[in-house]
Amino acid sequence: MYDDDFGDEFDDFGDDHFGISERRIARIMERRSKLVSLIPLSGPGKQRRIARRIKRIDALLARKGVSQQMAAAAASAAAAGIEGIGGLHFTAMSPPGIGRLLRLPFYPDTAHVGTTTQGGDDAASTTNPVMIENPALLGGGAAQASNTAHTVQTPQISWATLRLVGFETQQRVFRGIGNPGPVMAVSNLQIGGGANLFTHQNWADAFIYDADQPEFCGIRDYPVLKSPNTSTVNVLQLGDQGSEGVTFSCSLICEALVDDNYGAHIPGPYARSGAMVRQGGSFIG
Repeated sequence: MYDDDFGDEFDDFGDDHFGISERRIARIMERRSKLVSLIPLSGPGKQRRIARRIKRIDALLARKGVSQQMAAAAASAAAAGIEGIGGLHFTAMSPPGIGRLLRLPFYPDTAHVGTTTQGGDDAASTTNPVMIENPALLGGGAAQASNTAHTVQTPQISWATLRLVGFETQQRVFRGIGNPGPVMAVSNLQIGGGANLFTHQNWADAFIYDADQPEFCGIRDYPVLKSPNTSTVNVLQLGDQGSEGVTFSCSLICEALVDDNYGAHIPGPYARSGAMVRQGGSFIG
């Protein structure tokens, strides 16, 4: 059995001008692993024959200049199914694809009671997108547990044409011992007063769009954002204690289709014209 499976084949590695291929190494390592797995199931005589065969494989690999690290990498590539002809490795990422993916922040550019910005308590900010939702500032006697909804907005981008790809949030929560902490909710993502780009009609937990999520969360359409249009989204903090607070920010994930300084480029698959077939047209003007 062992001579048939691991005989003279190992004297000919099928080398090419670039040496032994990773695919061939992976096949040899797979057979070696099978031999190793047979050792506990075999008698003393077979174990000695298997050990000699494994030793011969190791010697031939060493003679061909294949280190343990190279062999392990080849075995891993074979298991993952990513090795290609000539030892090339192929990976696919979506998004961003070919284009230049970037983030466009929303700013609390309208003053809102209970929201602290770089400008101070209950003040607007057009230069810093980070806001602190602090319902204790609402006043009226006892501290409030939740804030009220308000709208944040992206700036006008006059130097580029952007296509929306997704929406992303980032939040840091202040909570006491035994306190579950507050939750941020979002709703009604729009461009230029158009239709809602979220799949949910009303509020949704902002955590599903969190930047730390390993999965990418998209939107209903991939519209173009071009000045003078801006994008808006509603945000809301919900909690059960007045001492809770959330440091929060959110942004659009975009692709730059045309840039006044850096020019145009080949867009990613999601940003190419005709990539999304609409029935009845788009709501975005």
